[in-house]
Amino acid sequence: MHADKTADAPTRCLTLRARKSSSCVGNSLESNMVLRTESPAPPIKVETWLRGQPLTSFQPGKVYIVHFWAPWCGSCMATMSHLVQLQERYEDSGLQVVGVAALERPRTADEDRTELDAWLTKNFPNLNYRIALDVTGEMDKLWMEPSISCESPTSFVVDRAGRIAFIGRPTQLHEILPKVLNRTSRTVDDDGKPLVVDLDGSLLLTDVLYESLLNVLTLGLQPNLAAIRALAHGKAAVKHHFAQASELDYTTLPYNSCVLHLIQAAKARGRKVYLATAANANHAKAIADHLAFFDGWFASDAKTNLSGSLKAKLLTAAFGKNGFDYVGNGPSDLPVWNVADKAYGVDLSDSVKSRLISIKGTYVALTDGSAGRKAWLKAVRVHQYVKNLLVFVPLVTSHQFTLANITANVTAFLAFCACASAVYTLNDLLDLKSDRAHSSKRARPFARGLIQLRTGLLMIPALLFLSLILATTISAEFTYVLVGYFVLTSVYSVYLKRKMFVDVVVLAILYTIRIFAGGVAADIQISHWLFIFSMFMFTSLALVKRYVELSTRIDLRLPDRSDRDYRIGDVEVVTALAAASGLTAITIFALYVASPDVQRLYRHPKALWLICPILLYWIGRILMMAHRRLMDDDPIVFALRDHISAITIASIAAVVIIAI
Repeated sequence: MHADKTADAPTRCLTLRARKSSSCVGNSLESNMVLRTESPAPPIKVETWLRGQPLTSFQPGKVYIVHFWAPWCGSCMATMSHLVQLQERYEDSGLQVVGVAALERPRTADEDRTELDAWLTKNFPNLNYRIALDVTGEMDKLWMEPSISCESPTSFVVDRAGRIAFIGRPTQLHEILPKVLNRTSRTVDDDGKPLVVDLDGSLLLTDVLYESLLNVLTLGLQPNLAAIRALAHGKAAVKHHFAQASELDYTTLPYNSCVLHLIQAAKARGRKVYLATAANANHAKAIADHLAFFDGWFASDAKTNLSGSLKAKLLTAAFGKNGFDYVGNGPSDLPVWNVADKAYGVDLSDSVKSRLISIKGTYVALTDGSAGRKAWLKAVRVHQYVKNLLVFVPLVTSHQFTLANITANVTAFLAFCACASAVYTLNDLLDLKSDRAHSSKRARPFARGLIQLRTGLLMIPALLFLSLILATTISAEFTYVLVGYFVLTSVYSVYLKRKMFVDVVVLAILYTIRIFAGGVAADIQISHWLFIFSMFMFTSLALVKRYVELSTRIDLRLPDRSDRDYRIGDVEVVTALAAASGLTAITIFALYVASPDVQRLYRHPKALWLICPILLYWIGRILMMAHRRLMDDDPIVFALRDHISAITIASIAAVVIIAI
């Protein structure tokens, strides 16, 4: 157990990449500027104004609300109506409201302007304040990122001296605005009681113990053996070991924006803020140093687990009974709430909520951005299930459409979906650190903290059990193939994906295993032509995926990834190999069309020659789209959303029907 004073020196900031989430997600270390109350207001850098006269600077003596919003934000319309009222009420007192809009998927400045102008005309024809469109994202970089603000809507109040007087939710403006207008915003709370904040599940949307455990699993055998030895010394010793052995990036952990705003508001009122956590002191110190607004911290050490009644006793000794306010999230916080003055609860369960109300009578509810249905579907990668349709390829190519075969293939498809979801979950849990540093992968539910890591650890065996139950209803041979697929995929996730070119070959094998499994499920003999074609085609697509990753790093001027064996200088070789592999796949298909096997299966086999130029066009287009930076990381997912690819698939299907 330890308490420490954090440094008052300038700190690093959390940089927000995507603002749609209600959670501080996808943060990275990029700037030395931290924007908080009392900071000088950043400049206004906007070129596109939709309503009102352009604003280039803040005039002394006036008060400004700089309001960040987006049309996809569900609460923004009500907030904008409130801002209209505030502008009308306080305009004579020197208030100026400035709305800064950002679209979810920016295209071009003209398209964004046209879309947003139509939206404003329809919903707010009599808007009485300025609206700017942040096309370049410059305002986001100057305001939202340095203030650790992650959600829309977020409001900033700039006082008459040009300093930030408030950062937070627009619903609080009616309380803070009169004080700022009367030059009384920077006051100390009447009671002066400190605010004490829990870490796991409160300030963080994750648990650093599970973060450390999963991180250590990727570091090799030695630290994991040491963790087993630490079990004999109790929970505190295990926490201490994982904290020391892990290599967490505290700048990218998912922070709770609601709690951050609460802390900032407390600091603005002159209150002291402390971090009190059952996590190990190594984590507490690193996070306190990173955020740099804590006046001190309390945490576990190698011998003592600072949780429950022990934490309550320590905080009572430090601040007195009812001498502090406390932010917590679970049953272990009940003893602390019992000795605190005001209770803040972060997304409490019904049982904890009722027990807290019985203790305190009331509490302030905060949200942590927990997962909705979309997050769960994204976590198990439902959109990736289309890849498992490969199990139907043997059925389609052999034309053996019997009820038994169709039933077997449908069951095989479901078994692969459950198995793949388990593997994707495992992969996400092991790749938390790298995913949070990735431009798109940081939006994954586990990386964002939308789904708890311990839940993910339970999902893996549950999904595997379901997969095996389905597999055993088909045959023992299919079950063996599925188990082999899981083992190879797991080895790929843990080790092989870090090996140059081995990774793309293994990916091609995994796709081909799906085809092989479909044949095993329906007891269909698979042509060797199909195996060879599959290997070269999916090797090509896997190489395109690597090309996109490397080209993205080039565009963003990022260094080589330390956890991958590819270098930025490899990008031209990767492109050449992708093209060569794709063209080889087409050659294999042409040889198949010319083989005797085709004569037995098709009445008009010559029609199949038309597929060759179609495939040639599609492979060439995939490579061009990747080169033009118009493709996502996964070319297969890109193809599912690409209407040209849909036309290509339909054309191939039409040719096959004609040939039959």
